[in-house]
This record gives sequence, structure tokens and C-alpha cells, in this order.
Amino acid sequence: MICHTSDPAECYPRVFQPTDEFQVVHEDQELPGGLHVRLNIWTGQKEAKINVPGEADPALENLPVDRSVVVVDQEDHLQVPIPKGAPAYEPVGQVKEPPIEAAGFWDSLAVLKKGTKGSTEFVGALSNLGELANDIYYGLKITEDADAVKALLCLMASEDQPRVLVSDHRQSAARILGGALQNNPKALAQVEKVWGPFMELQCAKKGPKLQESFYASMMPTGEIAPGELDRTSSRIGSTVFATKGLLKSRSIRDDFIANGGMNKLLEILVPEGEAWAPAQRKVGILLLDTFLDLEGGATLGVWPRGPASQDSVCRVEATTTEEGCWEYHVRRIKEQNRGDASHWSVEVYDKLTAARKLAAAMREKTEL
Repeated sequence: MICHTSDPAECYPRVFQPTDEFQVVHEDQELPGGLHVRLNIWTGQKEAKINVPGEADPALENLPVDRSVVVVDQEDHLQVPIPKGAPAYEPVGQVKEPPIEAAGFWDSLAVLKKGTKGSTEFVGALSNLGELANDIYYGLKITEDADAVKALLCLMASEDQPRVLVSDHRQSAARILGGALQNNPKALAQVEKVWGPFMELQCAKKGPKLQESFYASMMPTGEIAPGELDRTSSRIGSTVFATKGLLKSRSIRDDFIANGGMNKLLEILVPEGEAWAPAQRKVGILLLDTFLDLEGGATLGVWPRGPASQDSVCRVEATTTEEGCWEYHVRRIKEQNRGDASHWSVEVYDKLTAARKLAAAMREKTEL
């Protein structure tokens, strides 16, 4: 079923179900072959029904009909030969090199891979790459360098330390990777190639695998000093931004879900306070664009997978970030912003509720 609202009556089958009468075909429905399809000139909507060979359309009775359709057999259709040595077709197009090379790009990339954290040179390199990563060409060049990608992932996955510089490095790395992946399918394809092998590597010789540290909590452990709250929230927001870019890859998205990544995102919705609002909004946008909003490019039916939990379960600290507690926390934020009908939580809550119903219908169909 496809549900764009929380009203079950407005849901309709993903695959069009024909009858003997014409019915409206929704734009996002799959249309089986062999049907009688027409365009209603009064409403502009596509309609379809079971095809009956030789059946006359009553709507055309006593009207002049001009038949000027010629059926061409596929084998007789003119095929334009592809010239020998022609480059393969690429749907995303070619990424052109800028006429003037950006100053210091390659030097900054070398400093990133060298990894002299805390030095003035390292901070400057991260700043330079952060500005250039949003350019499609330089974003692609960053992701084509596997060592640079590993360095960025390791920085993002490093633990919060008392030294402010380390936290700044984490945020800078997330901004670079997120900027490189934004609207850049070729860059995402480069990261996708190395994702699996990189998750098995160690960032430090005696440290855990990257997978373990990458899927650790996005939220810092322990209390946050009042002066560091805004900085921490900003850093987490940048991490969500980079994660959103990574989840455009189907294989990375599946790996993220399988390793409890969604629970780590839910942790960001738990704390209350205005300082957390920007990071929480980015989580909402990630949900819409990746899982809930078809018009935003999301793939429906991937997540959520299980039923929603009772409020009593979600109020307990030990279970408050379980898979079924998303509605509880989104609804809480929605109620806190009750006077704002355009708040992100309103749309996320409605579409999340509809997605749960879709998941339940899919489970029921599978069981049958």
C-alpha cells in the first residue's frame, strides 16, 4: 500500500488493481501491462480498466474519430548503431575540471591523510577542504582518494575528548564528507566501493574496528559543560548531515540499519532544550528524505520495520531509544511546538505513522 497521509482511507495499492470500470491511476502506482488506459481530457488524470478486445468506448459514440496511429514492429524499427570506441553512457553526466585549480587543494588533502591532529596546518587543511568539498569536482576528488575517505570516517567516529580541538575536527570531517556527497552521485559511488572493507579496518593500531566506533553513540557520554552545549549540538548536526548523504547509498543504508544506526539517530531526539533543536530538525529531514517522503526521494517500506512501542516503554531510560519509540519522541517534540503547524515534527509524525501502517500491512501479507 502507498500512504501519503495518516488517514488509512486515503491509502491505495502500490500495484493498480483493474476492474471492469475505469479508475484513476495515481502517479506513483505501478501499472500492469495489457490494460485499457486512457487520459481523461476533462480532469487530466490517467484512467485504466481491464481491456476487452473489440469493445467500443461509449464516450466516443457518434463522434468523428481520426485514426492516425501506425504500429511499427520492434524488429523493423530503425536502430542507430553505436560508433566503435564511443564512451559508455553515464546518466549523471561528466564532472568537468574547473578552468583554474583551487589553491592548496592537493596540499590540504595530503595533510588530512598525514593526520597531524591539533596542528595549525591540520586545522587549516580541514578548513580549506570544507570550503571546496561542496564543489562537485573537488567533492569527487576527495572521495576518489580512499585514504582521505578513511581519514574522514575515522575523525567522525573518534570519541569526544576534553580538548575542544578534537571535537572541532569531528565536525570539520563531517562537513567535508557531507559536502562532498551532497548532490554528487559519483562521489557517493566512490565511498560505496570502500565502505564494507573500511568497516573492518582499525583507525588506530590498538583501537576497535571502524564499524564499532562509527556505530557508537553520536551523543557524548557524561555531562556536557554548559559552555560546550551549543558546540556539541552543532557537531552532532554536522554528523547527521554527513549521515544523510551516506544513506543515499542502498548498501550503506542497509548496513546502517542492520548495525543499529537508527537507534543512534533516535538518541538525538531524547534531550530537551532549545540548543538541541537544530540537530533534531536535521534528524527529521533525514527521515523524510531517506525513508518517509516519496516526493523527497525516499524509498518507502525500508524503514520502520516493526510496530510502535507503548509510551510506558519509551519513558524508561533503558528502552527509550528502541526502534518502536520514534513516535513517542517525535510526538513529544510536536507537542512542545504545538503553535507551529509548519514544524518538521508535524510532517514527520504523520508520515511515520503511515509508514508503520504500511510496514504492518507488508508483514501481514508476508505471513499470509
